[in-house]
Amino acid sequence: MRKILVTTAWPYGNGPIHLGHFAGMVLPADIFARYHRMKGNKVAMVSGTDMHGTPISLKAEEEGMTPKELSEKYHKIIKKSLRDMGASYELYTKTTTENHYETTQDIFKTLKEKNHIYKDTMDLFYCPNCDRFLPDRYVEGVCPHCEAEDARGDQCDECGMTLDPIDLKQPYCSICNTTPIEKQSEHHFLKLSEFNEPLSKWIKEKEDEWKPNVINFTKQWLEDGLEDRPITRDMEWGVPIPNGEKGKSIYVWFDAVIGYLSATKEYTEKWREYWQDDEAETYYFIGKDNIPFHAIIWPAMLMGYSGLNLPYCVSANEFLNLEGRQFSTSRNWAVWLNDVPFDPDAIRYYLTSIMPENKDSNFTWEGFQTKNNEELVSTYGNYVHRVLTLTENKLNGEIKTNKNEVDPEVQQKINETVEEAGKKIDNREFKKALEKIISLAAYGNTYLNQKEPWKNNNPSKTLYNCLNIVKTLAITTAPFMPNSSNQLWKTLNNNTSIHQQKWSEAKKPIKDTKIHKPKPLFKKIENEEIEQQINKLGSEKMEDKQEKIPFEKFQEMDIRIVKIKKATQIEGSDKLLKIKADIGNEERQFVAGLAKTHKPQELEGKQVVAITNLEEAKIFGEKSQGMILAADENDKPILLQPENETKTGTPIK
Repeated sequence: MRKILVTTAWPYGNGPIHLGHFAGMVLPADIFARYHRMKGNKVAMVSGTDMHGTPISLKAEEEGMTPKELSEKYHKIIKKSLRDMGASYELYTKTTTENHYETTQDIFKTLKEKNHIYKDTMDLFYCPNCDRFLPDRYVEGVCPHCEAEDARGDQCDECGMTLDPIDLKQPYCSICNTTPIEKQSEHHFLKLSEFNEPLSKWIKEKEDEWKPNVINFTKQWLEDGLEDRPITRDMEWGVPIPNGEKGKSIYVWFDAVIGYLSATKEYTEKWREYWQDDEAETYYFIGKDNIPFHAIIWPAMLMGYSGLNLPYCVSANEFLNLEGRQFSTSRNWAVWLNDVPFDPDAIRYYLTSIMPENKDSNFTWEGFQTKNNEELVSTYGNYVHRVLTLTENKLNGEIKTNKNEVDPEVQQKINETVEEAGKKIDNREFKKALEKIISLAAYGNTYLNQKEPWKNNNPSKTLYNCLNIVKTLAITTAPFMPNSSNQLWKTLNNNTSIHQQKWSEAKKPIKDTKIHKPKPLFKKIENEEIEQQINKLGSEKMEDKQEKIPFEKFQEMDIRIVKIKKATQIEGSDKLLKIKADIGNEERQFVAGLAKTHKPQELEGKQVVAITNLEEAKIFGEKSQGMILAADENDKPILLQPENETKTGTPIK
């Protein structure tokens, strides 16, 4: 029996979490934990809400609340939404518990006693108007790397670069817009630089086991040379520094990673089994932006403290985008976890099928609808419902094992599915595992169609083998879709929860039973339901970031006749066309929502009207260097075109 600690990165308690968070860290961790419980391993899955940090203080000031009140409010929302989505934490806690404060302060004091922490001064921004030092997120300005104008002091959302507030161009206080001044402040620093060599040796041992993105990122950091980092800040909201220093607290990045240890202590008195047993395995499921904290800084802290297990595996996913754009809390470009109106299992299925395991992936509502209707409903759900209904109609719902034989081909397919899907889950290849399982449902449909038990006077053997496939599907889908798998398990007349079953049970033939009346596992999602979700995405429509332009603004626009050279549909989108057009003096690329009303080949050679001096945009992953103009008639785009052939590039005034 393996001892496995499963952890997920701690979300800030400054708002609800979105599907990007869930797909990147919670869902893979939950699949992994559920599988290993079914394998008979001793599993603890822990995490919680990060209640400290400047994002919370900022939000609290905006809403007229204390940081404690605000973080408590959102902790409850986050905790409930995770539970509703089927996340099976043994403990989901928060960083304001007495236990967490004690654990954090113990590590701080121990590292200081061992001379891994020292005091020094540093230059920080100070707002003369607010009369206080400004933590990183209280400073905004122009990114020094990509020139984005709304970069925060800790990170630029546009290019993803980690920043220092001092590096920002044209910095300003995010509270009052005053230009801050530099001022010295005394803080505690972690001697991260002294761990460069031991971390390099340790990460080398992980090269064949961890994802390339984690290894490559970590090695690059180490090759560049680690620098000591401040671990306190000029804010009172946070874990107090041992022995107290007025107006200061422990930096949130330092106390948040300690949460994995404090949460395990809170969960069980036997926490040492996970943290001090050399055979125990700790898995950290995070997003790629958290790699340095989990693959470098936290291991360095553990090395300095000594006596606690280093990470067994840091599994970092890439980013999940939304309709071709990054999730953005500040721009309200997100699907909030507490506001998803669809079956959680259907959402979990789609997110697993597009999980950004090795590269960024893209969530679209139309993609979700397609996956649900064509795979969950038409392939998996349809097969299960056909078999159960035929069993009820042909056999009165009764299965007698002594009258039937296991088809060797079916059993071999079942065995292969169970073994291969299990190996893929254990190796954190969740998409491939799910594909293998769903392929068994497709095989079942083919088998059922070939045998045609509805034409047979003695369909018992065929339905018996089909029910063995159904049983296997129920068990193997349990880590991915916990609710529907348990519903199916109950329909097969089992009194216990499917999550109490062993994974190996999926290979065993079904026992004598009388099934319950079947109900559909999943329901078809209609176009109207998807349109509602599209309209909720901020103030912008899905796959169309181009704004409507007020009439008075047209005098500033370069509007001209352009000629379409080539038009192609953008892969993965039902609405968008990629259009190459001659604008008179050069060729440009446009993205336009015309796919549902115009065939690409019919557009080629046509002259249309376009705005050519708009800022370049990224739509559904493709650059758009302007806007093809159309009139709106009964919600259908009517292209603006010249009455007669006109010289390409002719301006329209």
